Amino acid sequence: MTAVLGLAVGVFLVLHGLVHLWYVVLSQGWVEMEDAMGWNGRSWLLSDLLTEGTVLSLASVLYVLVAVGFLAGGVGYALDRDWATPVLVGAAVLSTVVLVAMWDGQFDLLVEKGVVGVAINVAVVAILVLR
Repeated sequence: MTAVLGLAVGVFLVLHGLVHLWYVVLSQGWVEMEDAMGWNGRSWLLSDLLTEGTVLSLASVLYVLVAVGFLAGGVGYALDRDWATPVLVGAAVLSTVVLVAMWDGQFDLLVEKGVVGVAINVAVVAILVLR
């Protein structure tokens, strides 16, 4: 792979990771949640088991971990480091698990709720595992 392509892919992966911080902004209440934003702070899996504050705190921690994973992995990928692949696969799998777990169970606004992110994660895992 050329250095330019590796850098471009690395930057894309870093940016993909940074998008996860939007969920941290929402879960911390730094901006008011609105219906058009997608995620409403409810989880189809966790909201009946945990308090709202616990779900939001858990979301914040997990989304920060995902963002850090993609940040580190994207930089490692751009620098052609061997450790980048397992870091990126781990970040993509964790991202998918968190997005699915934090989904509110409603089929409206799926793009805003992370369906594109899940598709990117699946592509990242497939490409990295098959290369």
